[in-house]
Amino acid sequence: MMMTPRPLSGTRIAEYPCPDCDDVTRISIAFAGRLAADLGAEVCQILPDGPDPLDAWAPILPGGRSSVATFLNRGKLRSARVDDRRALLVTNDRALAGNWPGPAAVLIRSSMLDDRPHSELTILAASGLLDVYGSEGRPPLPLPGHQAGYSAGIAAFNALMASLLSTGLRPAGRSCVSVVDVATWLNWKHYLACHMGNPHAGIGRAEDWTTMRCRDGYIALVFQDKDVAKLAKMTGDGRLNDAAFATVGRRRENIEVFNGIFSVWAGTQSRADIVAAARELSIPIGPVLSVADLLTDPQMLARDFLDLARSSPDFGLTRLPATWAGTN
Repeated sequence: MMMTPRPLSGTRIAEYPCPDCDDVTRISIAFAGRLAADLGAEVCQILPDGPDPLDAWAPILPGGRSSVATFLNRGKLRSARVDDRRALLVTNDRALAGNWPGPAAVLIRSSMLDDRPHSELTILAASGLLDVYGSEGRPPLPLPGHQAGYSAGIAAFNALMASLLSTGLRPAGRSCVSVVDVATWLNWKHYLACHMGNPHAGIGRAEDWTTMRCRDGYIALVFQDKDVAKLAKMTGDGRLNDAAFATVGRRRENIEVFNGIFSVWAGTQSRADIVAAARELSIPIGPVLSVADLLTDPQMLARDFLDLARSSPDFGLTRLPATWAGTN
């Protein structure tokens, strides 16, 4: 049976992180290439100074491989030189990107304002994302999973595809992606809130959407004003029908009392029972899943999002969340 070619079959992409590339930019470059490789592109990592630093990143899989590097570098080639001038380029080298003779080049920097190295933690702080889940008196912690770097990698991949699709319509494409700008865009709701006169976005802001401990884990308490009466019915606690909790504004004024009432009930219930009761009443409460939960989650299994074939060298890796002609 003839295999259907993937959409980027025949496309060549070169990844070149400079030797002084900071970690968050390196992640962004690698993820842009990973997306392209999954869609059939021939992606080559240019590593003139030896091994990829990602090869040493924890966590380490059985056998000594880095799980981060195994995920990001799946399906890629390696070379010590940038010599394929027909390839599309993704790099943090300003000079190389500006003079690249190929069809397109995407420059990724942690910040376009300076050439200093930045960490993902400082980028999340600059964008305001640390305020979303931080708390006063607690040391700042980055979001898990390199989310700023991966998001910038998606932006870089999109820039590559835009340049590729416009080839022949204009001169070679040149695009720039700033990781801190991408992170700031991800935090658009808080910027919009400030613009609309709500200066309390961030640490210390009273929120009625929160995670709540239950008997065997956590649930995400998500609802709207119209659902408050349903919450009272679900918990069997008529106090939640009080006018003090009827609107988001009033709840935020009385958030500690509201959460106290709900948490007492939630602490006696299992996660599955809460989700089932919420589904019965059409309240969008969801479970907080662990990695172990994800391995058996019906939605993940139905979408074939996790590669669980133990015979595969990439056991446990996620697949690209898109299909082409019925395949990943």
